[in-house]
Amino acid sequence: MSVLLSAQRLPQRRRRRQGDVVAERVKQRTEKFGEEFSPASSRDRSDSLKGVARAQSVSVNIARDDADLDAIKSIADAYRAELGFHTRQSFLESLSRRELFVAKAGGRIVGFLRFHHTRIGHTTLQEIAISPAACRRGVGRQLVSELLSECRNRDSPVIRLSCPVDLPANQFYGNLGFRRSHRRSKAGKTRPLYQWELPLRTARPLAFVASVTNAPNDLRNLIPLWEKEGPGPRPFEHCIVTPLFIEPRTLSYVRHMREKWGVRIWFDSGGFFVQQGKIRYEDLFTRLLDFYRAHDWAAAYVLPDYVPTSKNSPVEVEERVRVTAAEGAKFQKRLPEAIRSRTLGVLQGHDPKHLRVCLDSYNSAGVRQLGFGSFDTGGGNGEINLLTREATLRLDAVRELLGEANEAGRFDADIGLHLFGVGSPNLVARFAEYGTNSFDSSGWMRTAGYGNVYLPFQGRRNVTHGASAVTCGPGLSAREFYTLCEQTGHDCPFCTDYRRLQANRYVRMWHNAIVFGEMTRAINSRLRALQEGGEDG
Repeated sequence: MSVLLSAQRLPQRRRRRQGDVVAERVKQRTEKFGEEFSPASSRDRSDSLKGVARAQSVSVNIARDDADLDAIKSIADAYRAELGFHTRQSFLESLSRRELFVAKAGGRIVGFLRFHHTRIGHTTLQEIAISPAACRRGVGRQLVSELLSECRNRDSPVIRLSCPVDLPANQFYGNLGFRRSHRRSKAGKTRPLYQWELPLRTARPLAFVASVTNAPNDLRNLIPLWEKEGPGPRPFEHCIVTPLFIEPRTLSYVRHMREKWGVRIWFDSGGFFVQQGKIRYEDLFTRLLDFYRAHDWAAAYVLPDYVPTSKNSPVEVEERVRVTAAEGAKFQKRLPEAIRSRTLGVLQGHDPKHLRVCLDSYNSAGVRQLGFGSFDTGGGNGEINLLTREATLRLDAVRELLGEANEAGRFDADIGLHLFGVGSPNLVARFAEYGTNSFDSSGWMRTAGYGNVYLPFQGRRNVTHGASAVTCGPGLSAREFYTLCEQTGHDCPFCTDYRRLQANRYVRMWHNAIVFGEMTRAINSRLRALQEGGEDG
């Protein structure tokens, strides 16, 4: 298992050398635009990292000897304020169940980890503590590593734990790859806790699904531009389109991307247009069913949904959730059997009860892929999805519901989770926390039309110096843009000529699409490293 326990400053000479390399690259990329270059004073992000030496001559094994209990109890008592009080008998019971690891150095116990394999299959990490004299030597990481091996041998799907919110140990668990699920308080207790979990089964990689708006003229220009200058066979692996609300030309361009580029095409239901009052749900249901039956070549088919908005009353939300769940299941059963395995049901609602209604209905209908659409909305017509605190809590609830369903064996395979309508790439890094497998965004096209571009894990930046209301402050100069490119590691053929990037919105669109791809690959690389134990902090 890979972790990042703390930080280590790079030697000053090495930091200076890295800064010189970045400055030289920026200079080379900006000189041709006639701008005066001066290196920006920025602190290398590696400056904030502090390392910890690996543990030396420390062995970790299952505790077997009752004589070890006094030393274990002594370490636990040293952290009574953090761990609470634990009796010697409780450690003896864990030892008898072989659910207690001890770390020894020079024959002396310097740490322990107590755990429990639950009846329903997951593993609970109950306590971990290191002798004060042995801290900062990687002993905690070794203990958790042994627990990982133990859990994988038992095919435990997940490790869970609780930790008071005010303890520094929360950072330790986050750096080990645990995901924080939610915050709660035990009944009768006033100390709030964070819940953490570490999934042990291999997660599917995150996928970017490019949302293609009804813009046939854009596609008519984008496709030949990519085929002439694109750095690879395709700009993205997946794209999503709303077939009932696009022109026939758009669908023909989408089929071209499928047949010539190998892009996997998703069909969206168009529930948004019901929300906008442009079509009745009953008409959407009938027309969409006819279209899906006539086009069996798509990779995914989104079931019809009735989208509640932030402006709906509780009664209206309840009704829309009921319709989404019941009619979606009915729609699934009316589809040809050949495409039922490719459907995606949308979880709607404003509280966990609503989400469970949808989940249970889709489960009974055999739906195996789910989408989250219950963001709060903004804009004049509620057309903008917002990741508010309330929406984040709903995502937390979805993750817990899916985890419970998978552990209880209510599904034949792990359920995939898709996020609809993601606006900005600076949110993408958070998706792994929620067990997300895919997300779609039209931002790569839309923001380019306003003179903006994206860079990995950052918000939009304006490059045209326009006066649009959707621009983000003063436009970037070439030097400022290429400095950001170097800092984020971005390089693509569509932004090598800054004046062309400023003047051509189709160039900006492909630049943005490439950025989304870079982000998903970076996240997937990190996930693989965490799962394989290959990343060394």
